[in-house]
Amino acid sequence: MKKTPYIAAMILLIALYLAGQTRWESDAFTNIVATILAIVAAVAFWMEFRSNEQINEAQLVMELNNQFITNEQMSNVEWALEKYYHAYLEAKRNGTDVSALKLDLDLEITDRTRQDLVNYLVYLEGIATLVNEGVLHLKVITELMAYRYFIAVNNPIVQKYELIPYKDYYQGCFKLYEKWSKELGDDKVPMIENALANKSE
Repeated sequence: MKKTPYIAAMILLIALYLAGQTRWESDAFTNIVATILAIVAAVAFWMEFRSNEQINEAQLVMELNNQFITNEQMSNVEWALEKYYHAYLEAKRNGTDVSALKLDLDLEITDRTRQDLVNYLVYLEGIATLVNEGVLHLKVITELMAYRYFIAVNNPIVQKYELIPYKDYYQGCFKLYEKWSKELGDDKVPMIENALANKSE
């Protein structure tokens, strides 16, 4: 069990006690000590709160990651997006036309895999909202989520069939894009040539 909050509480009580002693009101040294103790207590409380906040945030990120791992539909969409991305890299290396590439998902409006893609994007939208609202921090989710986010939102087929026609429903993803791509740098963003940020108009 952590002792930080108990120590902080004791320090704060001592500080309050010293500050409340009327016979020491004129004692400048006592007032300084009481002030310092109060500051130390406040810092200790803040450190404990911050530690708990970081633990909770890490647990939330792991739960978000588990959804990609344990949900078969999400995994299938991620696999198709990743397969497309590797074919995209190969085409760029060989100087062939990337517009001829296909995404291994049926994307007619009535197809089940189209709904799986929508669910994947809605999940990313939820994560984007958490980041945009300050509940999650980019530095915490980047290693687990950045690749999954960018291979989806920078995929030209995903943009064509879902993100652009229905962009009003993905405002969180659009809003997050500029912030996250700037954080990573262009050289680390998959398919930067097809940046979602350029499709927001």
